[in-house]
Amino acid sequence: MRAVKFLVFAAILFCFLPADVTAVTCDVAPLDPNCINCLLTPQNAECLVGATSSTSTTTTAAPLTTSTTKSSRRRRARKYFSKLFKRIRSRFQTLKKQLNPF
Repeated sequence: MRAVKFLVFAAILFCFLPADVTAVTCDVAPLDPNCINCLLTPQNAECLVGATSSTSTTTTAAPLTTSTTKSSRRRRARKYFSKLFKRIRSRFQTLKKQLNPF
């Protein structure tokens, strides 16, 4: 059922989205009639991205989020599943005690 919903949603997106949604600056494609002129509209998002990427200097800074190592992911997964199995085992034991009180 989930796959059908996903496929219908994807088909709707592909059918109703226009094919020419990409915004192009006039520096890249000057002959395009729908190009964005950065001289007339400098506050446009496409112009800001182009201006910052061409004038900025590259710096190597530490990433904002740190990725976990493979061993810590394994440890977390092992801990999660061990807790899950302990809970299931304890529920089965309480159920067993309820059904067989002696």
